[in-house]
Amino acid sequence: MLAKQLYITEKPSVANGFANVLGLEISKSDRGRGYAENNQVIISWCFGHLVTMAYPEAYNPAYKSWRVEHLPIIPQEYKYIVIDNAGTKKQFEVIKQLMNRHDVDMIYSCTDSGREGEYIFRLVYQLSGTNKPAKRVWISSQTDEAVKKGIDEAKDIREYDSLSQAAYCRAKEDWLFGMNFSRIYTCKYGKDLSARFKENKRSVIAIGRVMTCVLGLVVERELEIRNFVPKVHYGVVAEFLSCESCISYKGKWQPKKKRGPDPTEEPESEEKYLSQEDAQEIIERLKGQEAAVKKVEVKVKKEQPPLLFNLAELQSEVNKKFKLPVDKTLEIAQSLYEKKLISYPRTDSRVLSSDIIKEIPKVLNGLAANAVFKDFVLRIKDFGKLAINKSTKRFVNDNKVTDHYAIIPTYVTTDISRLDVNSRNVYSLIVKRFLAIFYPQAEYNTVKVETEITGEIFVTNSKTMKEPGWKEVYEVTPAKNGEVISTSPLHLLIKKEKCAVTAFDLEQKETKPPSRFSDASLVLTMEKAGKYIENEELREQIKTCGIGTSATRSGIIKKLKDIGYIRINPKTQVVSPEPKGEAIVDFVRLSAKELLNPILTASWEKGLFMIQNNETTREVFEEKLNSYITRTIEKVKKNRGELR
Repeated sequence: MLAKQLYITEKPSVANGFANVLGLEISKSDRGRGYAENNQVIISWCFGHLVTMAYPEAYNPAYKSWRVEHLPIIPQEYKYIVIDNAGTKKQFEVIKQLMNRHDVDMIYSCTDSGREGEYIFRLVYQLSGTNKPAKRVWISSQTDEAVKKGIDEAKDIREYDSLSQAAYCRAKEDWLFGMNFSRIYTCKYGKDLSARFKENKRSVIAIGRVMTCVLGLVVERELEIRNFVPKVHYGVVAEFLSCESCISYKGKWQPKKKRGPDPTEEPESEEKYLSQEDAQEIIERLKGQEAAVKKVEVKVKKEQPPLLFNLAELQSEVNKKFKLPVDKTLEIAQSLYEKKLISYPRTDSRVLSSDIIKEIPKVLNGLAANAVFKDFVLRIKDFGKLAINKSTKRFVNDNKVTDHYAIIPTYVTTDISRLDVNSRNVYSLIVKRFLAIFYPQAEYNTVKVETEITGEIFVTNSKTMKEPGWKEVYEVTPAKNGEVISTSPLHLLIKKEKCAVTAFDLEQKETKPPSRFSDASLVLTMEKAGKYIENEELREQIKTCGIGTSATRSGIIKKLKDIGYIRINPKTQVVSPEPKGEAIVDFVRLSAKELLNPILTASWEKGLFMIQNNETTREVFEEKLNSYITRTIEKVKKNRGELR
């Protein structure tokens, strides 16, 4: 009997793409039995996770009841079980039997190319008990070409052992945080919480490594808004009429620039909030005085195309434009990926890797076959040589690509009217962001005028579009510029010409509180956790590691909503804490406030990246993790603080 190769994908929907390349057709009956095969190959699929970590009672039946004295629970050897669901158990048994079939001599892991996909396959492989050799298929898109190349170039699974170890450590870390801290907070504070919210039984307090930190960000922002005291401040605006060029324009009073101790340094402009009396005093002092143009500065300013989308930026843009929740955007992007229309969406990178550059002409030709994008591609061809090549550091940088490059369209095209409206909107955004990088920079004519009245300076700015460049892709043309700050022809003003002051206005402003997060701005904040770190060296260390990962962030926000710790306005997607969420943050702040700290959460993420990159070992990481859990649980145990 001929030996066969077994291919395992992450989902049934992805199996179709592999089947096409492998010369199989998956029939309805194949779907029913959980696999398809021909003379050479067998293909089967997971339903996402089939295996999970066992609960504490699997280690000791006494752990079924939650008691402080049991904590911390830190297993010597972790136990894994098949998820308790009839369909899942059935499919696991199918894969287990296939992996152990005597005619299978090679297993191919075709799960998503990332840490979580690696973990899904490794757990199934581990629990199947097989010791057959395995290879890893690593792809960044689902096109037939990419799948075929991924199979041809599949590497021995052992080359991904560091990624696998990082995945196992991430799961252990989340298990230890969740099981230990949820239990201790529930035991210590659950009764208080249920009394506060008049619940019949003790509230379970869910604590998670990432989840609790994100909840802390939302509550902290709410408290900033609640405690914000607005300040009223004033500005002075003068209206001028130039005597020679007869141009009417307005200027805003600017505070004098402060010079530092070093006379060679440029003076710094200070933000000055004027009281009403001070502003009125300036007006009274300047009334009736002569004005003159001190400076006319005309410049052409260039604006580069934006970087390509990673998942967080895509979620943010979709939220701004179409008010879609972040988990919905991820779902749509995953669906577009499985339809072969875009590259792998769960990426943190916003640039391309150099090896994908040779594919670009093919992608552009594919997009040219689409009536909606055809003219943009023809314009790119009109420009001549492609603006993007291996040395275009802004958009091509192997050092800034993690597991996958930025989200871009593939050469596979579709009539976008066949997509539902949300998928169409998301796909169009991805395509346009990609097309824009091949266009020239946008150019603006800017004019800055300084007008002086007895030593006081008033500033006027204008900005008009000169060349739309990449903004053409977004249908911005010179005729529609709409980006003018002053409509007067300021560039015609003459230096030193006298001006009449036709009016002074007192401008009243009020300081505003910070905005609440939308679910999309919360995802971006999670991604950029490093901005909370004042220590520059530490910030540099963890700048590639936010809170959570691109694959998990939207799920964490959804979980916080589902368990009633935050609410998300269905129309605006604005996030605010529920009273229960605020109370839980109070309890955590009282006893282990570092659980709310983005720096701690991001530094654990950094540790996982270090395992992945062979910069540290699983043993070192786990020793630190176990020590942290033990130390912090003891601290919470000893805490006697009570909420007022």
